[in-house]
Amino acid sequence: MRVITPVVAGVLRDRRGRVLLAQRPKGKHLAGTWEFPGGKLNPGESPAAGLARELTEELGIKVIGSEPLLSLTHHYADRSVRLLLREVGAWEGQPVGLESQALAWVSLGEAEALPMPEADRPMLTALALDARCAISPDPAELADIDAFVQSWEASLEAGFGWVRLRAPSLSAGQFRSLALRCGELARRYGATWMLETDPEVAEQLGADGVHLSRDRLHSCRVRPLGPKRIVTADCQNARDLSLAGRLGLDLVTLTPQPMVESGSSVPRPPLDWAVLEEMCADSPLPVLALSDLTAEHLARARAAGAFGVAGTARPAPP
Repeated sequence: MRVITPVVAGVLRDRRGRVLLAQRPKGKHLAGTWEFPGGKLNPGESPAAGLARELTEELGIKVIGSEPLLSLTHHYADRSVRLLLREVGAWEGQPVGLESQALAWVSLGEAEALPMPEADRPMLTALALDARCAISPDPAELADIDAFVQSWEASLEAGFGWVRLRAPSLSAGQFRSLALRCGELARRYGATWMLETDPEVAEQLGADGVHLSRDRLHSCRVRPLGPKRIVTADCQNARDLSLAGRLGLDLVTLTPQPMVESGSSVPRPPLDWAVLEEMCADSPLPVLALSDLTAEHLARARAAGAFGVAGTARPAPP
């Protein structure tokens, strides 16, 4: 069994929203690649304390505070790492490369063009997204399609920057028509919008990406869409997670609880946070917890190692 080394790294942002990357110097593993600054945790050291120590040693700054952002586990040919990424909210001092490493403040788009360790690259997509993915209810739950579109726009007005259209009750033609209306609204609000459908359909309709059911995930032999579109998938176990990682998807939605069939009147069991934490520790990709879209649940999800939460956005009662 491989030993997994815990590594903590920090996201520092300047006033323009750029992130700080450090280039690994000659003689080190993956020399020349750019990464989020940080390093190995000492035995018994908390991620917050470890990051504060590493950034003082590497950059000469004093971390005032940091919060968990996401985690993932990556297996290189010669080693395995559990990467814990934290958002550094405040620090004292000016970052300087004290270990002969070059530093650069870059936009997320600029970071995409840089050589990065394989463990760091999946995090770039997540960092550009809202940590709350609002999933639409099935149109069959509302009075008519116009009421559904109003509900979709209400989610956008409420500030959700990532929305996903789910409409299993509609025919293919109805779905396409609705997706075009929803996509137009999402673009108007500057939101990322995804479809739960065949990847080819999502691409044809101009969506920002596609969400794969477990059945669609296991039918894939290669990543179904190019790197310019986001691909996420439902996962329930280690086999699902491993496949999503091998396919090079972007994020996974974890449902660490018994599944409830679509349309069932049986209420979904509450999220098992302990199981979520165990699954996040095995995930090769950033995780969304299938949960409520509340600040409390987002904080609990991040404490467990997830990037964010995904849940049904219900229309407000009249």
